[in-house]
Amino acid sequence: MKQRRQNGFTVLELMIVIAVMAILTVVAVPNFRNAIQNNRITAQTNDLITAFQLARSEAVKRGRPVTVCASNVIEAEDDGNAPTCDDDWSEGWMVVVDGLASEGSNSVTLTQRIRAWRPVNDDATVEDNPDTEFLRFLPRGDVDAPAGLVLPLEFEVRIPDCTGDRARDIEISRSGSVSSERATCS
Repeated sequence: MKQRRQNGFTVLELMIVIAVMAILTVVAVPNFRNAIQNNRITAQTNDLITAFQLARSEAVKRGRPVTVCASNVIEAEDDGNAPTCDDDWSEGWMVVVDGLASEGSNSVTLTQRIRAWRPVNDDATVEDNPDTEFLRFLPRGDVDAPAGLVLPLEFEVRIPDCTGDRARDIEISRSGSVSSERATCS
């Protein structure tokens, strides 16, 4: 009698494949988590840098002051209110044409909104140092510091469960240039 040839896996072969997959998963998951953390913080940082660069270029282009200010634009509009500047950058921000009364003014007169950003994702935080509600760019592209504001201004972007050097610091100089660098999580 001829023996039929069996196709398929033996239990031993199946157990070896499962063991190899488990080892690869244990090695890959932490690295994948680090990549996700790094991408999240980079995206948040790039959004804020984009706002500052947009405000600076619009100020030069329009020949008028343009301001970036902390604002929960989305919540205000959902409530049927006009957005205003506040002091929590983690709740979002907007770029507006500013009807500035004089340089060094401590208030913003919103004449036209150019663009708004939603609150930062996943409990991330954006802290400004020193505290300020807004940053105004003048037609020359430089920063108009409100009375008492010391430049350069620094923004710290952090995410929960941050490890290593995955935090970001953004610095805006008096000339209006914006730079970003990695920072140690705290």
